[in-house]
Amino acid sequence: MVERPARPSYSKSSDRRPSSRKPSDRKPSDRKPSDRKPSDRKPSDRKPSDRRGSDRSGPRPARGGVGREKNDLRDENRRVRKFAEPDIPLEVTGKELEKRDAFALGTLAAENGEVVAKHLVCISLFLESDPERAYWHGQAAVFRAGRVAIVRERAGIAALNFKKYEIAQKELRAAIRISGSQSALPYLAHAELALGNPRKTLEIAGSIDPKLLTQGERVELRLAAAGARSALGQSDAAVVTLTCPELTLSDASFAPKLQGAYIQALIAVGRAGEAEEFRAKYLKSERNLQIEG
Repeated sequence: MVERPARPSYSKSSDRRPSSRKPSDRKPSDRKPSDRKPSDRKPSDRKPSDRRGSDRSGPRPARGGVGREKNDLRDENRRVRKFAEPDIPLEVTGKELEKRDAFALGTLAAENGEVVAKHLVCISLFLESDPERAYWHGQAAVFRAGRVAIVRERAGIAALNFKKYEIAQKELRAAIRISGSQSALPYLAHAELALGNPRKTLEIAGSIDPKLLTQGERVELRLAAAGARSALGQSDAAVVTLTCPELTLSDASFAPKLQGAYIQALIAVGRAGEAEEFRAKYLKSERNLQIEG
């Protein structure tokens, strides 16, 4: 058996294999030291207090609690002082507001939220009887709580009813942007129609799922779409649009407006006889619904 030669040991530096690297021509003494001394190094101009996130010399503002409520109320009042708020009837407490709407105001400071609730109640109270007063209640509510969707929506409806169509469009768009809800879309469709955009009205009407709307909102959408059809010269289509089960609900709050629009649509297509029959059968109030010959 042939013995394998022992592996050479490289423990000593002298026995190590020669390196293929060439020694540096520069001697240690020839190396040029840095011209920059440690004492000459320019320190960072940024102080510890200037670092990101450390510029808050004072305490962080509270995210909730009494401090926030006071600040919110002060900011809201500063804006409102530039605006003459309409008087709120003494009998209006704000508690008349529906629970869903009252819940939406929960993000406001307590005192401010109470005033906003009263303004919203006044919008409903004066919407039909005094549209101008309802409009100013809506604007007052927006000054106090412009980031609440229900406030912008109600203010938009009041502006629409007072024929402030550009303001209505702005408020209703804001409400939709804030909440993503479709409840303001029927009224926005009305505003677009009043501003001379019937095709935009039809576009809005076609984008809504009627199942997501209340009965009253569905009626408003039909009214807007029918108006757009009429504006585009599609009178027969307007009659079809207004033909719905809600036409026979004479006791509903929307009945006078819907039935009146239906009668006028029938007359526009030369069906005055049918219009008269419908009026005699269903119309309990002839307010604003007299047939024009």
